[in-house]
Amino acid sequence: MRLRRPSLALLALAALGAPLAAQVRGTVAPAAAAGRGEDAGAKALLDRAAAQVQRAGGFRAPFTQRITNPVLGATQATAGTYAQRGPGVFSIDFTQPAGDRIVSDGKVLWVYVPSATPGQVLKLPVGSAAPGGVDLVGQFFTRPSQRFTIGDAGPATLDGEAVRKVQLVPREPMGFLRAIVWLEPRTATLRQLEVTEASGMTRTLRFAAIQRGVKFGRDAFAFVPPTGVKVIDPSAMR
Repeated sequence: MRLRRPSLALLALAALGAPLAAQVRGTVAPAAAAGRGEDAGAKALLDRAAAQVQRAGGFRAPFTQRITNPVLGATQATAGTYAQRGPGVFSIDFTQPAGDRIVSDGKVLWVYVPSATPGQVLKLPVGSAAPGGVDLVGQFFTRPSQRFTIGDAGPATLDGEAVRKVQLVPREPMGFLRAIVWLEPRTATLRQLEVTEASGMTRTLRFAAIQRGVKFGRDAFAFVPPTGVKVIDPSAMR
């Protein structure tokens, strides 16, 4: 069996958003704030959401993802369950494609996507300067006022409920141009997240039935490569 190193496009797809792929290939310069400056109401709502995330501890939620490539005119859908226990410790268990998994224990990030690269798993170190140093959801709720220009992107409706869209534009180069989070105004609960890359590709994640304060087992964020699977460790290749 011929083993292939996962492409950057595959990593971006598997990791749910631009951050992982961008840290592998370099950062993206901040975008203009699309004509919107700082908005006090949007900032206050995002600050409430960030405080809620910090208080909640572990959380888990089913998600659906839609990836739209305007260049190719193509859209792809994935789904699964997202779980997180503190900064940089998370797991993504896909049901579509079934069997794919992304896991970070805070030290090592494993990217296992047999649907696209069977017979191998990518192992990345975690750290501020390492390719695996990424927190897919938590990055938007960690010191947001310091890291982003925060603007009001207007009201919306999701599943029949009124929500508020808040736009985040990185103040310093990051792995994406801008992001929009859909927050429920009364509880500041995250309902949806959209990230736009420099290429124009967008990744939209919708969360449902969010569970907060989840007590995870010891092995919830552990990954053991299946028998016969080749471990690709880029740091060992340097």
